[in-house]
Amino acid sequence: MKRLLLWFIGVALGVVVLLAAVLGVSYSFTSEGAKPVSEVQFAGQELEPNGWCWQVPLLGGQVDKVFASPRTLTVQKLGVLYDAHPAFALPEWYSYGPLTITDSAGNVVFEGTAATYDDFLFPANGDYKAELTVWRLPENMLATQFEGGSTGELRQDVRLEKPAKPIGWYYYSFRFTLQASAEVELSAERMEQGGTVAAAFTGMVGETAPTVETDLGNVQAVRLGSGWRAYIPAAYNAAAGAHEVTFTVGGETVVKNITVIPKDFGAVEIEAEPEASEAANTEFRNAVWPLYEQPAREKLWSGGFACPAENYMTLVDFGQTKVTGGKQGSKSNSTKLYTIPGDPCRAPANGVVVLARNLALTGNTVVIDHGCGLRSYLYGLDALSVSEGQSVERGQAVGALGEDLTMDFKLGSKSVNPWPLFQTSGGLFWKENG
Repeated sequence: MKRLLLWFIGVALGVVVLLAAVLGVSYSFTSEGAKPVSEVQFAGQELEPNGWCWQVPLLGGQVDKVFASPRTLTVQKLGVLYDAHPAFALPEWYSYGPLTITDSAGNVVFEGTAATYDDFLFPANGDYKAELTVWRLPENMLATQFEGGSTGELRQDVRLEKPAKPIGWYYYSFRFTLQASAEVELSAERMEQGGTVAAAFTGMVGETAPTVETDLGNVQAVRLGSGWRAYIPAAYNAAAGAHEVTFTVGGETVVKNITVIPKDFGAVEIEAEPEASEAANTEFRNAVWPLYEQPAREKLWSGGFACPAENYMTLVDFGQTKVTGGKQGSKSNSTKLYTIPGDPCRAPANGVVVLARNLALTGNTVVIDHGCGLRSYLYGLDALSVSEGQSVERGQAVGALGEDLTMDFKLGSKSVNPWPLFQTSGGLFWKENG
């Protein structure tokens, strides 16, 4: 019995010695090359790490070997950058990156992460310093849970992932001078009557919105991503030919021409409609017209629009010349659909309801602001199911349809052709996310 016990003790000691030997060999042969490669760029330039701490797993994650280098006062100089929004290129292993940017006076102009930096605009050209820490962490682990340590120190692996991988961070400190110049890019230089052209503003610094002056309509620019965006309409009756558009961006003036191409929308025979009372016209003007000049809110739609009526027949199409008793009248700035009573009237896209009430001229009326000055006007509903100030999503019911629905999509005060919206075509969908 004693011999058997001694044998077990000998085997156990042998295993311990073997494991210690394996750990020693593993420890000795695990070098700094086992930690992830830095691979962080800013404005296309490689950033040099200025301090790091990595825990590299050994023996299948039973323990970690720590590689660390303390931060220093060294600041990398990147020189002059001409892009208003210099971009980061982050490694595949990136999971978290706190970032702080200060100006030459030491004022913090940005504090967030490398991910939230995407929507940041620098306040002005000038000198800046940035400090960035790029982490690799297991899912559900916080940076505050990372122990860190001195070079060569062994620690217990956190065992939050299998197989075990290195966890830790690189720190970067760098300076640069921003010297950007504003630019304007158009989605197209020609559009049909009823169409839209998008203008993208890049190279801008500061929070002052660019301005757009044109005889095509009242155009407002809104922030979109790391720049600004504006949408220029050509109404059904916009004059054919070249139209000068003046953009004022950060004190700089850029002039471009947009050519409007005439479009034959055809004609449609309609019955004579009774004249509305002056009271009905006044009520409509007071309720609806002020919406044309409201400040543009942020872009709320994404992707194509939905037709408000799922089942319909077109009675009067956008831009058609209305003919009554053989006599030509005006062109239609809206689209009138024959609909099935009781069917839901759907929100064409995400937006905010800015009008929901019964008007003597247009019946139950819903107006939805989709952002960037684009609003949908829905007239003649049988009933309303939304209220003013309510946010709605694409396809959500805003009321019940009656026998017909009149829909009008306007950029500011200018009506645009709805069918390209339903087909996800035209300037409204150009570089949609920035």
